[in-house]
Amino acid sequence: MRWAEILNEKAGRLKEELIAIRRRIHGSPELGFEEKGTSQFICKKLKALGIRFQAGVGKTGVVGIIEGRGAGKTIGLRADMDGVPVQEETGAAYASEKPGVMHACGHDAHVACLIGAASILVSLRDRFQGNIKLIFQPAEEIDQGAKAMMLDGVLERPRPDAFLALHVAPELSVGTVGIKEGPMMAAIDTLKISVTGIGGHGGAPHQCVDAIVAASAMVMNLQTAVSRNIDPAQSTSISIGTISGGQADNIIASRVDLTGTVRTIDPEVHQVIPQIIERICKNTAATFGAGVSLGYQKLIPPLINCKEMVGRVAESSKAILGLNSVVEVPVFMGGDDFAFFLKEIPGCYFYLGTKNPNWKKARSLHNGHFDIDERCLHLGAAILAHTALITLER
Repeated sequence: MRWAEILNEKAGRLKEELIAIRRRIHGSPELGFEEKGTSQFICKKLKALGIRFQAGVGKTGVVGIIEGRGAGKTIGLRADMDGVPVQEETGAAYASEKPGVMHACGHDAHVACLIGAASILVSLRDRFQGNIKLIFQPAEEIDQGAKAMMLDGVLERPRPDAFLALHVAPELSVGTVGIKEGPMMAAIDTLKISVTGIGGHGGAPHQCVDAIVAASAMVMNLQTAVSRNIDPAQSTSISIGTISGGQADNIIASRVDLTGTVRTIDPEVHQVIPQIIERICKNTAATFGAGVSLGYQKLIPPLINCKEMVGRVAESSKAILGLNSVVEVPVFMGGDDFAFFLKEIPGCYFYLGTKNPNWKKARSLHNGHFDIDERCLHLGAAILAHTALITLER
């Protein structure tokens, strides 16, 4: 079947509609688990397309199902819906109407692409066997939406055999796609450390146990968790983001609290890094006669792409965009809770180029000036649809 020709034609007809959808969502961003208006808008669109759906999955998520002409495999397509707490500064006519909240991570574009793919696929349902499961996910930015939907059974009835998701990439020009086989994004963990000492007069430090000195040494020693405990070939990062302690300039602090983030790529490193951090913190505290307590929380696992599905996304991208459209991207130490889906089911997460070639610099994610070249929207829809179709066939 010459899917590329069919899909390019159908996607081309959706250009203006997808731009309108993206702008409608962009103007009314909602934070994680607050996406009620976005969910209602999506339900309205799915109903108009004649797609059966369920709302309220994972609190505010929406799940639609497109059934083909007969039994077959099921392909899951996911788009996240939430905005971020950023003040928009683009000055665009479609800018956010909510102070302090913006679609600065492109989730409005993700939703538009998935609605576009749904529109294309529902028009072809008499030409494929199997199912397309449309998953509009809440709360990606707070790393909770995927788990919430899984608890509500999103991976069942029917269970997807493969998963796809895209993310806008402001560093890549429109008409290009970025992919990577294997680990593509990091696991994200959070770290809380409390260092306790003995407070006292700043003029008599010998009578105290200075929690600030102990905590400072701990921050430095934690860097050896990566540089001297982990294979240099394995990307790993430990960053202390906050330090809080002390009461006055002439008082030795009795307590210091630290928080940080830990990023790992390799699943084995992800398992052992908490023990390495605990050992370093306890031994450092003991050196100064201080006490220490740790809180370690694993938020999301590393995002790992399946080789076969990466190949299919590359094939589809070349068919839709041209032979030179696909670039291999490096590992990114950010994370995405789509990793929970890929931990259970093979799939591919890929980047959709959104940069206008005439822009002097990329309009970065999570920035008040973030924006996209909207010519990418129908292309993303076509790639999702094409990859889903060839996966069902094979």
